[in-house]
Amino acid sequence: MSVENALRARSNNQCELCKSEINLTVYDVPPHPEQREEDSILVCEKCNLQLTKKEELDNKHWACLNESMWSEVPAVQVVSWRMLNRLRNESWAADAIEMMFFDESTLAWAKETGDHENTGEVELHRDSNGNILQGGDNVVLTKTLDVKAVT
Repeated sequence: MSVENALRARSNNQCELCKSEINLTVYDVPPHPEQREEDSILVCEKCNLQLTKKEELDNKHWACLNESMWSEVPAVQVVSWRMLNRLRNESWAADAIEMMFFDESTLAWAKETGDHENTGEVELHRDSNGNILQGGDNVVLTKTLDVKAVT
């Protein structure tokens, strides 16, 4: 059975964070490089884009963490904890972090990337019109140079 099929069976074909059933994909929880069932979760497109910092955080969307943080799956717990830490300026997220409890190895995994120390702000690259740049986009950089005549 493939990892994706195992995750679909484990999650009842739902995002393991928000329960969406649309555009599901496998998310390998860093820093584990190979795709294994115990190190991966099934997520929807919206969760994936925000987990990978390709879209700004939608605080309302992440209210789902109040439920997913209680999952019995360590990979779901780790991702929930990391996202709650990104949202720690929200009072509900700070309260949820205080309620979570991990065994030592799961907590070490959650802290391993250091992502929990970052702010929730996502620095997206934008063009001069404010459009978000994606991988593969082409841009032209221009700069005006001040040239002083030497006499």
